[in-house]
Amino acid sequence: MRNYIIRRLALFIPTAFGVSLFIFMMLHVIPGDYATSLLLSGTDRTIEVTEEDFERVRKRLGLDGSLPEQYLRWVGNFARGDFGTSWTNRRPVLDRMKPRLLVSAELAFLAVLIAVVIAIPGGILAAARRDTWVDYVFRVVSIGFESAPNFWLALLTILVLLAVFGWLPPLEYKPPWVDPWTNFQTLFLPAIIVGARSSAGMLRMTRSSVLEVMREDYVRTADAKGLKRPRVLFVHVLRNALLPVITLAGFEVVILMGGLVVIEQVFNVPGIGKLLIQGISGRDYPVVQAIVMFVAVIVLVANLLVDILYSVFDPRIRYS
Repeated sequence: MRNYIIRRLALFIPTAFGVSLFIFMMLHVIPGDYATSLLLSGTDRTIEVTEEDFERVRKRLGLDGSLPEQYLRWVGNFARGDFGTSWTNRRPVLDRMKPRLLVSAELAFLAVLIAVVIAIPGGILAAARRDTWVDYVFRVVSIGFESAPNFWLALLTILVLLAVFGWLPPLEYKPPWVDPWTNFQTLFLPAIIVGARSSAGMLRMTRSSVLEVMREDYVRTADAKGLKRPRVLFVHVLRNALLPVITLAGFEVVILMGGLVVIEQVFNVPGIGKLLIQGISGRDYPVVQAIVMFVAVIVLVANLLVDILYSVFDPRIRYS
């Protein structure tokens, strides 16, 4: 297992290199020069801006030199832990990201918790009550959540709350150690929307996996021995049925990160997703590059954890 983890960690390097090259090229092939727009936007037209001014601003922004030189400079600084300086407010990018990481981590944790609480018991119950009204309700609701975009659900929820109850969640985020109730009100609705969307696929996968495992001989043997149904489901069936669900959960991390970007913007949650939108709209390249690399690392780590969980739930799986 240790050698396998080391090899997987080594594979992070070429993957991260590919992501960094892609995002760098995508941002720098956009037409326009940020240094030009920065100088001309706040300059009196009667004042002449010289070429030396453009060169000085480009050098401060790290836009001097060819694209390969800029890329190597950025990668080298990133490897040393220097994520650059935000162009919009001249603060280090890491300082802008740190307070928002906690907000996004809290929202993601609540969303994952809600998704698991809905998907696992719901999938088991739908499989145990196959082809009954309970099964049909879970299937219809899960398909509905999976087909509905996050931003549409968020806007619909806000409209219903405003029209029916005359209430909106607080628009100002408060840390849980400062104001727990306001923190709960701010994040509960976004977490429900993202978690419900993520739970849809996992619920249907749990149902399919449980139904498949229930046809195995050892499950029939457990039933023939007179074991109670809950014990058969949760002890003999669930552990083997969770392997494909774990795979899907790793894939849902990517969808979850995309959902946070939209939801944080709609509910005005000051997380990483909202900062990414601000960076894209303001063409703040250092912020966008740092956040995309951070998300890429999260996805790589999530995939590694999924592989490790395989061996935890199925002792027959061994990595060498």
